[in-house]
Amino acid sequence: MSPMAFGGRDRYSFELALDRYVCYPMESVELIVRVRLENPMRTILCIHLPHKTEVEAVHMDGVDDNYLTVYTHDFDGKLLAVQLSKYMEPGQSSELHIGVRLNSIRMNHYLSFCAWMAADVPDFDGDFFVEPRGSRSVELTVKADAAYLSYLPEIYSYDDFMNRFLMMFESFWKPISQQISMGESYYDPDLTPDVFLDWLASWVGMQIDETFPRERVRDLIKNAIPFSRTRGTAESLRFFLEMYSGGHVEVSERKAHNMVLGGQMGIGDGLALGMDNKPNTVLVSMTVPSSELERTGFTKQKYSRKIKSFIREIVPAHTVFSLSCKYE
Repeated sequence: MSPMAFGGRDRYSFELALDRYVCYPMESVELIVRVRLENPMRTILCIHLPHKTEVEAVHMDGVDDNYLTVYTHDFDGKLLAVQLSKYMEPGQSSELHIGVRLNSIRMNHYLSFCAWMAADVPDFDGDFFVEPRGSRSVELTVKADAAYLSYLPEIYSYDDFMNRFLMMFESFWKPISQQISMGESYYDPDLTPDVFLDWLASWVGMQIDETFPRERVRDLIKNAIPFSRTRGTAESLRFFLEMYSGGHVEVSERKAHNMVLGGQMGIGDGLALGMDNKPNTVLVSMTVPSSELERTGFTKQKYSRKIKSFIREIVPAHTVFSLSCKYE
């Protein structure tokens, strides 16, 4: 799926996308709305389709199509509304798929699709048609002529059969062409798809655990160079553990040496005395959000073991460490 416009900065959290962003007249596209229901009260998802579009199918994940009610109204195109709170529980996420056929004129132009949230049942009049703050929109490019015509003699540009014939091949190859033209995005931690994150991390010598949150992996990869420069230090250990857990980490070190009798023996901060003293020891104290246990599905003991495995990989081999983990 193409990159979506993320919608988590306002009252409602939802995303809007098309299955492709370039097509030709009379073709069909799919509009995808990924939404998370935050409020148990009535929440309405509104989708505005431009002129010259026809709805072919509407499907919502987890809902039988026979029981899905979609309010429709012709208003400067077509307006659809779905009462999300009727089909979803608070905190639940789902996707709405709308199949749309383009009955647009044969010329190069753009079509804009828009979605927003309302907190009331649609009455299809008054302020209901005003797109509130936080609305999402995506734009579709409609091309009347096949781009491949430019590689043929000019005489073929007036041949309708040749135009539609080339459009068929261009439509098949368009996803591959887009991948090639956007190839540099796969090397950008902010843009690369989640499935490529582990591969991209391997380029900078990082082995990413499967329980590592994907959004934090992106930040970790972006900081790969400073992390590698300080690897094995208290600072790099603190950075990595905070990145993984989303909590607060304190790291303290004991660098003293055990006392050795001899002429060079001296008393000072570098001298370790007592049977319980452990030189070259790292003490790690963490305050972890309780939500981390829900995210990973770990018990407190298993989560601590996971953290210890990270510490062992980062600290020098001769170092002894201890871990204190508090959840709140």
